[in-house]
Amino acid sequence: MVEKVEKTDKRRRKKGYNLTMRLSGVEVRYLQTLGLLSAFCLSLFGFRLLETGVSRYWFVPENLLLAWLALLFGWLLVKQLEHKKWSNWRSVILTLLWLIVLPNAWYVMTDFVHVFDTGEISYLYDIAMINTLTIIGFLLGFASLFMVHRQILKRLGILSSVIVIEVIILLVSFAIYLGRDLRWNTWDILTNPSGLILSITDRFINPFGFPRTFNITAIFFVMISVVYFTFWLFLRPVATRKS
Repeated sequence: MVEKVEKTDKRRRKKGYNLTMRLSGVEVRYLQTLGLLSAFCLSLFGFRLLETGVSRYWFVPENLLLAWLALLFGWLLVKQLEHKKWSNWRSVILTLLWLIVLPNAWYVMTDFVHVFDTGEISYLYDIAMINTLTIIGFLLGFASLFMVHRQILKRLGILSSVIVIEVIILLVSFAIYLGRDLRWNTWDILTNPSGLILSITDRFINPFGFPRTFNITAIFFVMISVVYFTFWLFLRPVATRKS
């Protein structure tokens, strides 16, 4: 019986199955922290809904979910890359899914535009709720980008990996502009792809006709880059450690 199980495990390893997709102690504690913060954020949203009966901030659970998906797809991609090449079709699909949801991790900071004194509940209560959502989004986004950055670093080296990460941050910043200014969202990729493509191509064909495109994208690009690479420098010993 034992020999049969061992043979099955060996066959699965040869096929590239990851039988040990377990999390490290640090990863578990990080997820526990994010889980606690997420539960707190949802409890703030739930209390406000019960207290006021107004679902003004209905986007909080949705944006929180999308930010978590950024971490999930990043983690799945990293696990895939431990056994397969980046050119593998599963790796390509996971990379695309990761890039699609990644902007949502930082998009949450723009939700502050919805905060004003409604008279329904304390103004500071709403600020605290959106601030909590923003902190969670940043932690999820930076963790996701950090994991993928390590994989790029192994394959391309320091300078090339930094260039790739900066391109990703630039795409993320442009996506935040599309979401906040033009009101496109992640689901529009499926429900209205032609309209989304038209909006994007218009701004590439006539960039000087849309000055806010450059301004807003540049603001988020600089901000996310500076904060992320501060995050990266702090964790550099972990990032450059051979695994």
